[in-house]
Amino acid sequence: MEGADDIYRACSLQRGGSSLWTNNVSDAFSKSSRDEDDEEALKWAALERLPTFNRLQKGLLATSKGANEIYIQKLGFHERKGLLERLIDVSEEDNEKFLKKLKSRIER
Repeated sequence: MEGADDIYRACSLQRGGSSLWTNNVSDAFSKSSRDEDDEEALKWAALERLPTFNRLQKGLLATSKGANEIYIQKLGFHERKGLLERLIDVSEEDNEKFLKKLKSRIER
C-alpha cells in the first residue's frame, strides 16, 4: 500500500505543480491590468475632488494606451463630435442590454 500512496502523492504533486505554474503566469498578467485599473481609479478620484466647474472642464478619455486627462474646451470640432458619438453609442448599448434583460425577466 505504501507504494500506491507514493505514486498518488507524486501524481498529485505533478498536478499541483502545473496548476501552481499556471496560476503564477495568469497572476503576472492580471497584476498589470489591476495596476492600470488602480491608476485609472486614482485619476477619477482626483477629478472628483475638483470643484464642480473644473470637473466640467476636464475628463478622462480611455484609449488603447490607457486613460488620459483631457480638457473638454480645448477639443476641436471633430474630437468633440467623436466623443459625443462614443458617449451616445455606449448609452444606446446600455439601454439595449437593459431592455433585453427586462424582456427576459418578464417572459419567465
